[in-house]
Amino acid sequence: MIYGEHGGFLKDIAKAYFINLENEKIQKYIMSRNTSGEDPKAVFETLKNPRLWTAWTNWYNRKAAKNNFRDFIESFFNPDSLQREVHWGFKEIRYGPDDRVMEMLTDLYSSARFIFIVRHPVDVVASKISVRMSDGIETDAHNWAAQNSFFLRFHHETSGRSAIVSYEDLINKNGQQLKRLFDWLEFPLSDKQSNMIETTRPSEEEGPKRKRLDHDEVSKINKITQKVRLELGY
Repeated sequence: MIYGEHGGFLKDIAKAYFINLENEKIQKYIMSRNTSGEDPKAVFETLKNPRLWTAWTNWYNRKAAKNNFRDFIESFFNPDSLQREVHWGFKEIRYGPDDRVMEMLTDLYSSARFIFIVRHPVDVVASKISVRMSDGIETDAHNWAAQNSFFLRFHHETSGRSAIVSYEDLINKNGQQLKRLFDWLEFPLSDKQSNMIETTRPSEEEGPKRKRLDHDEVSKINKITQKVRLELGY
């Protein structure tokens, strides 16, 4: 079950997650005092004792905190109402170097896999201009470089747990990228699934007509993105 975009709300969840795990006072006054972290009722004894300082009284420890965040995330993407075990995930364009979402998910889900779909920067910038989401050619190019540099760094640091897939290979009707991706995920790919994918496979002709960039604009984008672009094979 792969869900669509969700506005990037996990950015704020990741902030809360790492505050709980890294804040010095929380470690000192909450986590270190709750060695079991299993029974919320235990705090009542502390609250009833007037001799004890209760300003930071809480019941949870690191393990309980992680379980709570894991349960919260799964309430959106793997709810109990599904009533069966599924592989779940989501597609989201809003996570990257300015947040710690991937770090949080890696910490919470030891068997999670991450797939990064990349695209040539010239096409990305032209597409953003066409749909009126551009921040300017230079800014868009620098953002592309920063985002994809983050993907590459994450990919190198999580060997075997992430894959980088080019958009161009993915939409190539004669390509084998999709099969390689399913093999890497260790998922079977039936003929029925293949046929369904083929009928919904996007093409370059679909969507808004992309703006044609002139030679100088293309050169500027390629210069800004050169290091990362070459590392990705563009």
